[in-house]
Amino acid sequence: MATVKCSIDNTAPKRFSHLQKNQKKEQMMEERYAEIERDNRFLLEKMSHIMRHNSMDVNNDSMQYSKSLTKEARKREMRKVTSENQEILRRIQNAEPTYDHMSWQEDARRHEGYMKNMCELPISIGPLSLAREAEETMQGTQQGRPQLQYEN
Repeated sequence: MATVKCSIDNTAPKRFSHLQKNQKKEQMMEERYAEIERDNRFLLEKMSHIMRHNSMDVNNDSMQYSKSLTKEARKREMRKVTSENQEILRRIQNAEPTYDHMSWQEDARRHEGYMKNMCELPISIGPLSLAREAEETMQGTQQGRPQLQYEN
């Protein structure tokens, strides 16, 4: 048995070097970096030429004498828009509201009363109902009505 060999090859397959590295990707990256270097060098040469020959127009004083031809028209338009905006604001501030929040509160109180009449246990809808319930309890004791006692 010691001299018997396997009939199945279970060794790892050979690794080929051209499949290990992605040479095309490396080549494209090198070309890209070379192009970037070339562009940077070109820009640097342009900047140095500008600095050496003082070809930039940094001493241009013509801007201080220039006047806008439409300056007055723009000012008039701005005044007109501002006055129109102020008029709209005044009308909005003087307008009567279309919603009556007092009637909304009264409807909510009436609705809560209906809810209390339908429920067996006391309900708590929100912070207003707690204050209102305390107020009604005080009014009930003042009017001589018996108060309901709830056991825990």
